[in-house]
Amino acid sequence: MIIKLLFTMTVTAPTFLSLGLIGIVKNSDKYFEAWNRILQNCEVPISFEWWGISISFLYMLICLIWIGIYLKHKSLKQKESKTIKVQSYSIMSQSGIDQVLSSIIPWLTIFADQLDFLVLFMCVVLQCCFITIAGYNNNSYNLLCSILGYRYYEVYTEENTYMLLSKKSIRNRNEIKRFVEVTDYMGLIINS
Repeated sequence: MIIKLLFTMTVTAPTFLSLGLIGIVKNSDKYFEAWNRILQNCEVPISFEWWGISISFLYMLICLIWIGIYLKHKSLKQKESKTIKVQSYSIMSQSGIDQVLSSIIPWLTIFADQLDFLVLFMCVVLQCCFITIAGYNNNSYNLLCSILGYRYYEVYTEENTYMLLSKKSIRNRNEIKRFVEVTDYMGLIINS
C-alpha cells in the first residue's frame, strides 16, 4: 500500500518541476542571489518563494531517483514474476496527455504580472493531491517512467487487461512472456 501511494505520488513530480521553473523564470535574480548568500555567508533565506522553488526541484529529483531505483529493483525480481499468455497488445502513447497538460497549465501564470508564489504553490499542491487521490486506484500513466525510457503497453490476455512497462521496444506479442507487479494495476515486463 505504501509503495502504491509513493508510486502514485511520483505522477505529480513534473508539475512541481514546472512550478520551480516558473518561479525561476519570474524571479531568477532573487533566487540566484539567495543561493549566492547561502554559498558565501551560510545565510539561510527566509523567502517562501525560494523555499517553494527549491522544494519543488528537490521533490522532482527525489521522485526521479526513487522511481528509477524502484523499477530497477523490480526488474531483478525474477522469482516474483508471473507468466502471461498475450493475445494482443497496444502501445499506450497517448495515455499521458492529461499529465502533460497538468504540467503545462502552471506555465499559463507566467503572463500574470503580480503573481503571489504562495498562492500558486498552494494551488499546485492541491492539484497534485487531487491527481494522487484520483490516480490511486487507477492505471496511472507516469511521465517519470517515460523520462527514464520506459514504454507503456496495454496487454490483453484471455482473462485480463494489464498495463505493462518495458525499457525494450516490444514488436511482437510473443516477446511478452513474464512480468512482475509494480503496483496493483501495473507491471514491468521481464525480458529474457
